[in-house]
Amino acid sequence: MREESKGRYEMLWDCPGCGTEKLLGVTHRHCPNCGAPQDPSKRYYPPESEKVAVENHPYQGVDKTCAACDTANAAKAGFCVNCGSPLDDAKAVRTRSEQVGKEAIQAGEKVADAKKDAEAARKAEQERQLAAHGAASGATPAEGGGKGKIALIVVAVVMLALCGLCGLFFFWQKESGFEVTGHRWERSIAIESLAPVQEKAWRSDMPADATDVSCQPEQKETTKVADGEDCVDKRVDKGDGSFEEKKVCTTRYREDPVYADKCSYTVTKWSTSDTLKATGNSLSPAPSWPTVSLSNPGTCLGCQREGAKKESYTLLLKDASGAAKDCELPMDRWSTMAPGSHWTGAVGVVSGAVDCGSLRPAP
Repeated sequence: MREESKGRYEMLWDCPGCGTEKLLGVTHRHCPNCGAPQDPSKRYYPPESEKVAVENHPYQGVDKTCAACDTANAAKAGFCVNCGSPLDDAKAVRTRSEQVGKEAIQAGEKVADAKKDAEAARKAEQERQLAAHGAASGATPAEGGGKGKIALIVVAVVMLALCGLCGLFFFWQKESGFEVTGHRWERSIAIESLAPVQEKAWRSDMPADATDVSCQPEQKETTKVADGEDCVDKRVDKGDGSFEEKKVCTTRYREDPVYADKCSYTVTKWSTSDTLKATGNSLSPAPSWPTVSLSNPGTCLGCQREGAKKESYTLLLKDASGAAKDCELPMDRWSTMAPGSHWTGAVGVVSGAVDCGSLRPAP
C-alpha cells in the first residue's frame, strides 16, 4: 500500500452557545463570538470548496480532555487551560471516522454527521464494555449486542446437537448373534515386464533416459503480475482540530499464464503385464499362492519378474434373521472360525454392517 499526503487542513465546528457555524478546529479553540469552548466531538469535515490549510501549527498529537471540566487541551499541555487541573491522567479525545471517496469529500459534512458518528462510537464502546463485563463475570448480556451473541450461541448449540444426533444415528450399533456359513480367500501375484512405455510429463520432470521425446508448450500455472494501482482519497482526523488528506493506493494484480513444455516420451520400465490369482471357498485345502512360471526371467528388455503380492480372507456369516453378512479378517483369525460356529458382535443399526473387530465366541 502506498500513501501520499495531500496536505493538512482544519476541521470545522459549530458553536453550541450562540450558533455560529463553521468555526475552524485549530484556529478557534473558543468561539470568537461568545467565548464558548470547542467540543472536539462536534468537529466535522468541511466541503472541498471550503477547506482551510493548517499553517504554522506543527502537529503535536491528539487533544486530551480534562477530567475535571471536560475542556479539550493540546496534547503537550500539562495543565488544563480552563481550570488548571493537571492532565496526567487525561484521556485522548475521540477522533472522527475517516471520510473516504471523492463524492463524500466534495460534499463535506455538517455537525449532525459528527453527532451521529459520536453516538455510534459511544454505543459501540458501551457494547464492548458490556461484553467485557459479561465475559469477566460469566454472565450473558441481556440486550443490544448480547441478543445477537445469545442467538449465535443457541445456533451453535443446536448445530452441535444435530451433529451429535447424526453421529448417533449413523454409528449406532446393537449386539447380534452370527453363524459362520463359509470362507472365501484370494491371493494374487503381479507379473511385471520390462518394456517401453509411453508417458507424458513436463520437460523438467522427464526421466533422464527418456527417448522419442516430443514437446509442445502448455499452460502450467499462473503468476500474479502488478497491473497498476487502485487509489482512493481519504481524510483522517488528526484529533487536534485538523485532518490530513491522503491518496491511498493499493497495487492491482492480474493473473498471467505461465507456459512450459509438456512432453510425450518413451521410457523403459517395469510395469504389470499380467496378474496370477488363486482362490478358494473353504478352509481346506489351505490358501496357497498361485504358481509362477516366468517365460523370460532376468533384467533384459522383455524380461519378466514377480511383482506385488496381495491377499484377502473373507468370512461368510448369517445373522439371527438369516441375512447374509461378511467380514474381511486377517488370515490367522479367519482360519480359526470354523463353519457352523457361533459368534457375537456389533452391527450398525442403520448401515447393517458388522463391526468385524468386535466378533467374539458366543456364550
